Formats: sequence, C-alpha cells, structure tokens
Amino acid sequence: MANLSQDFYLIHNLDLLFDVCTKLKPLDDKKYKIPAFLYLIVHNEFYISMSSFMRRHQSKSFLSLRLAIDSALTAYYLLKNPDQESVYLSGVKALVSGERNKEWNRIFLNIKKTIKNDLDKFPLAKKLTEAHEHCSLYAHSDPCGILHKYHIDEVNLILQAKYFDYEKLPGADRQRLAYILYKFLRVFLIFWHEMFQARADEKMGEINNQLELFKKNLGVFAKKYRHMETEID
Repeated sequence: MANLSQDFYLIHNLDLLFDVCTKLKPLDDKKYKIPAFLYLIVHNEFYISMSSFMRRHQSKSFLSLRLAIDSALTAYYLLKNPDQESVYLSGVKALVSGERNKEWNRIFLNIKKTIKNDLDKFPLAKKLTEAHEHCSLYAHSDPCGILHKYHIDEVNLILQAKYFDYEKLPGADRQRLAYILYKFLRVFLIFWHEMFQARADEKMGEINNQLELFKKNLGVFAKKYRHMETEID
C-alpha cells in the first residue's frame, strides 16, 4: 500500500463500485438469482486478486481474475438466456452421478468459447474473452506462466525458485495493475448494464458519477505507465 501511494485509491474506488450495487433494490426476479450469486463471487475474487497483487504474488492475482471472468461470462450468458438456468444447475447433479448433461457440456464446460463464438449477442465480453486466454497462462502449467519464477544457477547446478512473483522493471507492476483493474472494470460493467442499472433509481446519478470518475482516473494511471488500454466505453 505504501509503494502504491495515491494509486491505491484506484483499488479502493473500484471496490466501492462493486459494493454500492449490493445496496440497491432487492433482485426479486428469479432470473437474477444465479447471476447475483456469481456477482458476489466476482467481488470476492477481486479482493483475492488485489491482496495477491500487493503481496507480490502477481500470478495468483491473474488466476483470481480468470475465475472472476469465468463467473461474469456465465452470468452474462444466463442473463441473456434465463431459460438455461436449469441446465447450468444440472452441473451440481453431475457431481453426484458423474454424468454431465450434454447441454451443460455444450454451453458451460467452456463458457469462454460459448461466448466468443457469439460475440454479437455478448458485446460487453469481447475484451474479457481475450483476457481469459491471457490469464490461463497462470492457471495451468504453461511455460510462460511458470518458467519466469525459476532460475538455473549454472555454476552450482541449482534450480532456484522465486517466492515472490513480480517484474523488477520500473513501472512494470503498475502496468500489470492497470491491466487487472481494466478487466475487473469490464466485469463490473456486465453486471451494471445487464442487472443493476435498471434498479439504480435515485442512486443512478451517484453511481454514474463514480463510474465516470473512476474511468477517468484509471485512464490517467494507464497512460502514465504506458499501458495499452487507456480508456473504456
């Protein structure tokens, strides 16, 4: 937190956006039940991602981002196709029987692929399917995700493992933070546009102001550290 200084408030202010939506009118429509639960999972993964980042375990922060994207894409699909909720929940029965519903396999086994193949219907997910693929480097034993943590001492013939996981180049950690925050913002926007915006009522102006100010401040931060993504629709 000390190293981030005033930049820490980017994390804090995105958390406030996630939090304010939990205080809106109750989501009493049945179609919101599972997406709302997935929203809480996303918020939880945001905390885990940020705490991992500040502990200098940045690969773990990407793993949590991937889990959040998975939840967001699943929620996005269910919000557009509420009739598929029973198919989604059939995955619970599969844990007992060992046999997955063929429709579950087709839709939810690889939700990133399902969404990516129909982006016209899920326009808010475009950048997230790309981020999901990037984060997968840290979720599996991909060489790009693990080999940077190891160093071979050719003299003593020792394989050294780094406990901490970060780049030493000036500003590199903040470039990563900009990336993670932009993707969590895109995750938030799926829920905001598809679920919460219509229920904001008298809080609409307040939340929109918070959102626009956050986008502006994040854009300034991204440009300062030369991150490729500096604005968002």
